[in-house]
Amino acid sequence: MTTRMRMLGLMTGLLLALPALGWEVGEFRNGMTRTEIEQVLRTWKFDKTLSIGNDSLIVYDSPDNAAGRRFLFTFCNDKLVAFNQQIEPTFRHFIVIASNYSNLYGNPLHVVPDTSVISSGEKNQLAMFWRKDSDYLGITYALYPGSEQLSMTWQINNNCWQAPR
Repeated sequence: MTTRMRMLGLMTGLLLALPALGWEVGEFRNGMTRTEIEQVLRTWKFDKTLSIGNDSLIVYDSPDNAAGRRFLFTFCNDKLVAFNQQIEPTFRHFIVIASNYSNLYGNPLHVVPDTSVISSGEKNQLAMFWRKDSDYLGITYALYPGSEQLSMTWQINNNCWQAPR
């Protein structure tokens, strides 16, 4: 075997041995299977779990629960590729998070302003996404006629849909 072939084999081995890049939020990390997510969620004691086909799982607390947690897990080929967490919806929180992300990761990679009409009236939404290595981090603020919604999202590229979304 030539020196060049040995060097190529060594470099390939080193690249394969590198840890996989990816986000980790609390106990959840990209690449986990749906079964692993469901097992971890048992300790969180959410009030409701709603399975949406093979690719999404929503867990949330009842409106009377002070914790008010709501998570959305999105899978591609049984691997976690996106995690969305709703937080207390105030525009001030949106500004603080967007400012922190901009300080950490620079200008947003992708900004999505959207206005549409839904059954209860006008919906205005602003989503911003940053890239950190192979990850996408995002924040979305939506203003509805009678309410508002704020969520943070972590995504990776996958074979099922184009990130960020």
